Amino acid sequence: MGTGRDVVADDQVLLERLRAGDDLAYGDLYRRHAPAVRRFALSMPRQGIDVDDVVAEVFLRTLRAVRAGHGPRDVIRTYLLTVVRRVLGEWSAARRDELMNADELGEYAPRQRDHQFVQAERELLARAFHRLPARWREVLWRTEVEGHRPASLAGQLGLTPNATAVLAHRARRGLREAYRQAADLPVRRAAGCLRRA
Repeated sequence: MGTGRDVVADDQVLLERLRAGDDLAYGDLYRRHAPAVRRFALSMPRQGIDVDDVVAEVFLRTLRAVRAGHGPRDVIRTYLLTVVRRVLGEWSAARRDELMNADELGEYAPRQRDHQFVQAERELLARAFHRLPARWREVLWRTEVEGHRPASLAGQLGLTPNATAVLAHRARRGLREAYRQAADLPVRRAAGCLRRA
């Protein structure tokens, strides 16, 4: 087992290789630090946020930063844990906003949803789902409907566990956006009809 100084020196070498475009170095850094990043994320308040999504986002942001010439130079662990805090802070704030908006809407929504409303909501969701790229639909179906973890799907999708988690996160975000667009379309059509009337 190497000393802390050896680990930092090894990380420096891996970061230099990563900056030079060596994807294997990214895998080495991920294997070396992902367990600690995951433990740290698990120790933080997450308010229903999936820890695997957090780990994937942390490593993706770090990769982007390093490839852009920024990011850590030697002590990557501290950098990764700081990114965990940032990601959880951003996602928790976004989640609070979504919950608050849902609560505000609840004041005006009928107490019991009628059948037509539920059917319309299902149709909007189906329309949004079918607008997504095939790869996103597949990963969403297998994670959200069938209940698979991204890591268990990685081999079947031909991706690394990290890339699969990132793909699942992007697909969920894409579905939210597609749903908003599908829900907004009838409102825009109705507004257009009113303007023409």
